[in-house]
Amino acid sequence: MDQLLTSVLAPRPDLRPIPGTIPLTPQAALLPPLTYYFALLLLPPFSNKSKQKSISSLRNALALFAGLLFFRLPLRYHVPFSVGLTYQLALVGLYGGCRVLDAFFISPYLFNHIPRRIQYHHQPRLETPAASHQRSRSGSYFDLHFLQPRATAVTETATTDGGLPESWRDRASWALELELSMRGAGFTWTSADVRHTKKTWTPSVGDRLHSIALHVIPTLSICFAIIRHIYLRDLLIPANESEVRSFDALAFPKQLLLTAALGGFLMTAFSLGHSMFAVLLAPLKPHPLAYFPPLYTTRVWELTSVRSFWSYGWHRLFSRLFLVYGVWPGEWIERKLTGKSPQQPADVGKVLGGFVSSAVVHSLAASTVVGGILNDSLGEAKFFTGCGVAVIAEEIVKRLVVMYRQKSQSQSLSGVHKTEDGQQWYDPIIGRLWWISVLLYNGRHFARGWVKAGLVSEMSGM
Repeated sequence: MDQLLTSVLAPRPDLRPIPGTIPLTPQAALLPPLTYYFALLLLPPFSNKSKQKSISSLRNALALFAGLLFFRLPLRYHVPFSVGLTYQLALVGLYGGCRVLDAFFISPYLFNHIPRRIQYHHQPRLETPAASHQRSRSGSYFDLHFLQPRATAVTETATTDGGLPESWRDRASWALELELSMRGAGFTWTSADVRHTKKTWTPSVGDRLHSIALHVIPTLSICFAIIRHIYLRDLLIPANESEVRSFDALAFPKQLLLTAALGGFLMTAFSLGHSMFAVLLAPLKPHPLAYFPPLYTTRVWELTSVRSFWSYGWHRLFSRLFLVYGVWPGEWIERKLTGKSPQQPADVGKVLGGFVSSAVVHSLAASTVVGGILNDSLGEAKFFTGCGVAVIAEEIVKRLVVMYRQKSQSQSLSGVHKTEDGQQWYDPIIGRLWWISVLLYNGRHFARGWVKAGLVSEMSGM
């Protein structure tokens, strides 16, 4: 057992941390979230107005200290035995620091907003999963993840609490819930701008375990096998196992296959973590900590655009960060450049801002495992920026096609079959080919960086 632990925790030779960083210590890992938590205890206003100013000063000092500690994590520390955990440490530091600034300074002082709890109510509805699948995206999520028709069909509504916590007991629970809710789910801090259907399902623990056993683990295993096979056969140099070939040394089809396997691995790994936490915290129901809304809301093969993939097919764990530091600034810049009023949509700035902010965060995180060399971590930036451009391009093409079809009388006379919303029968096929092509071809930037950083080596079990 000791030999196994020594082998697992041994420093990885392919990890290239930022020069000058040291191995992460338990104190360094715990101090940022603990300081953040103590600051959150003081965030809701106190009834004693005479002490509010001094309390606010203490709260802000704690928040600034917490933010500094979070931002310091990737610049000061690394995880010597794991490339992936060093990468995740950087994401935690960046996400945590940005979230602290949002919670204590941006939201309260710029928008006079302190997150309030949202109470979710589920009313049973008389539907079967199979019947609902024909009418709503939520049925698709159910079929994808559970298959067993045991979950309760419900209509979900939400109400916002009228006040904020006052007693220390309520503050302690409120702060813990808010700190642990990455997406802001359960609070008015949630940032989903995609309105999902109110028709959903409440999966049981058995449903989630069934999902893990029959869907997640098999998919994860297949992706792992592909990654390991390509790494051992085509990337690893037998004469020197500490070096690997470049991603570009792979044949183009294998580049796409490795990219798809890495994406599938990430997607199912997120799903596994989400489901496991939902199972572990299920005994706490009806406490908000046991509330786990769907991570993905549409089956992959039902997506028909790049935008629908990022809106419905991928998790939104960092959505609040990208909203505050990307979407809002992007919309502001577009309105300033074009003279649009605040009431007019600024979709180009919104899309580019969201994706560029994601590009910056992921590239900075990747730089922590390539020796701090930004030029070696630009794959993530190219990937996310390319996806943003693709979303804008597909929206432009979509509008042009709609305009052309509306003006063309010949199409209605030609007998070409259309769906009820005016689409041609082949539109979804073209949409699927488009978004898959964009993510696979563009995702090669991501895969190239992961090969260079040693992440693919670690994911292959080497």
